[in-house]
Amino acid sequence: MSRREPREEGFTLIEVLAATVILSVASMAMLAFFINAMSYNKGNQNKTVMVNLARNALFYMEKQNYATIHNYFIDSSTGELKEHNPPISSNDCSTRNICDKPDLQNLFLNPNMKLLWDVLNPKVNDIEYQISVSYQVDIANELKDDPVKKGMANYLLPIRVEVSVKDNNVNNGRNKPVIVEGYIANESIR
Repeated sequence: MSRREPREEGFTLIEVLAATVILSVASMAMLAFFINAMSYNKGNQNKTVMVNLARNALFYMEKQNYATIHNYFIDSSTGELKEHNPPISSNDCSTRNICDKPDLQNLFLNPNMKLLWDVLNPKVNDIEYQISVSYQVDIANELKDDPVKKGMANYLLPIRVEVSVKDNNVNNGRNKPVIVEGYIANESIR
């Protein structure tokens, strides 16, 4: 009988290289998945911050004097929306105390609204946001047209708070504005 010589068992160089290539490809796919997940998480974190800022601004506006905000948006003699008043925003103000629009300047300098500049220009995690508050004409008209809700039109001022990133280059411009709607209630029903 012939005797076989024992062969050394193990992997050849080609087998090791093939396994390394397969492992590298799988690792690259997993790395791409984790990078994408981190980017998605960061976007959600920014959106959460923007929603919280919008809620904060809405809460702040709800606590303001109803007549002051009402007179900013609505002409008291006609009861119609003022055409020349844009949303309440710090865009028309160069600094905390200098606004080009007199009506807006009155809001910013009003003692009851001394924090308005800070509320409309928050900075969180080194990202600057801008907030604007606008009057919702369509909802106000619905209140006036509905016979059941008509009485509420004199006590509720429908507003819309929009938060956006000041520098939209942050996160490659993927930050969409966040909108929160609410009402400013007349002091007599608060």
